[in-house]
Amino acid sequence: MSGIPHFSRKDWLEYAVTALLLLISVLSLWVAVGTEDANRRMVAAAYWPFIKVDDGNADDEGNPRLIFRVTNSGVGPAKVQSFELFWKGRAYPRSYTLMKDCCGLDLARYREDVFRHRATPIVDDFVAGRVIRAGETVNFLDIKLGPDNEKMWDALDAARRDIRYRICYCSVFDECWLDQHGDLNPARVATCPVPKVMYVN
Repeated sequence: MSGIPHFSRKDWLEYAVTALLLLISVLSLWVAVGTEDANRRMVAAAYWPFIKVDDGNADDEGNPRLIFRVTNSGVGPAKVQSFELFWKGRAYPRSYTLMKDCCGLDLARYREDVFRHRATPIVDDFVAGRVIRAGETVNFLDIKLGPDNEKMWDALDAARRDIRYRICYCSVFDECWLDQHGDLNPARVATCPVPKVMYVN
């Protein structure tokens, strides 16, 4: 005998079947990995939030009313990690500080008028640190025009053209976006940066 192994037809058939099964297994694994990634992206898209910050000077009935709001126009909840408000480049932590600087709000007088029930209310709210559901709107500053606040109201209506925002929010899967310009494509970030001056209300 020469020492060279002799393969029968049956042996060749077994090796061919084994190789074919191995190839099918590798292809199945490749398809499964690709499908898993596609499924993950589909699930993430089904929970994608999209935050929009805007303002207006009239309510739905056309009555004079300054409304500054944050709306989740996406399809999933948004965890708002940070929110900043700027007027002429300066960050403001509170609406009253902004209205004092931009619009001449006399805070001491306003508080006295509130105490005496003769002030048109200034309604403010926080944005950062809350979850905003899909389709939900949060008014973070809401002021009706009244006989006692006309001058301040007009000044704030003019000043809102120079107000800018920066907001960072995450999905339920902790995919995060930082929006500084009101873009349709906010920047993806690994984590939300902590601002120097957070707008709290």
